[in-house]
Amino acid sequence: QSLWQGRFHWQVLAGGAPGMPQSPSGFVIHDTLSARIHPRLACAALAAAIQAAGGEIVIGAAEEEAGPVIWATGLDGLQALGEDLGKRVGSGVKGQAMLVEADLRDQPQVFADGLLIVPHADGTVAVGSTSEKEWLSPDTTDEQLEAVHARALAVCPQLEGAPVLERWAALRPRARSLAPMLGEWPGRSGQFVANGGFKIGFGMAPKVAEVMADLVLEGRDAIPEGFRVAASLVSRKGR
Repeated sequence: QSLWQGRFHWQVLAGGAPGMPQSPSGFVIHDTLSARIHPRLACAALAAAIQAAGGEIVIGAAEEEAGPVIWATGLDGLQALGEDLGKRVGSGVKGQAMLVEADLRDQPQVFADGLLIVPHADGTVAVGSTSEKEWLSPDTTDEQLEAVHARALAVCPQLEGAPVLERWAALRPRARSLAPMLGEWPGRSGQFVANGGFKIGFGMAPKVAEVMADLVLEGRDAIPEGFRVAASLVSRKGR
């Protein structure tokens, strides 16, 4: 209650009710803090807001302009930073996921057996994902995704028979610190880094944007120590 300031609730409920995920213990944990979001539609809404405010979105090569630059360029950006500093600052982790057609829009998202099952308001459900440190192809799906699908069906029988609309795979940027990597690009005045979010990057994006805007536009540095670029320059065993 103190952590969530009485605004959200965390409770243990008996399972078995319609719409609840399958639970070996017979109980589920339900909280009202977690939120659902449709990543693609959220990005489209953000792009529309930027353009409505007079901003310009350039896809592909853009001309360099004067002023501060924030490099939020995923795995390519991690590799470029590492090459510039002569250190390994992170790596890519492959994730495979899928979108199925099932209208569960009135139900909460489910996290179970290491999976996220996220209903969207458009009658689709996202299911994912794998977490692969080694792979043969960065952007193709394989039997590992089919195993994820099978686990999702075991947790959420309502998805049984739901058509698979799309399968996809990509590499997510994983900073050496395992946390988002934020702050000034060492040795490059006026250039900044926002990278390394890995699994939590999208969920933390609003706060990351706020912190980076404060730093770049107003010079206020509120970046936690573990999120700084320097945190990924320290040698960590096995990372």
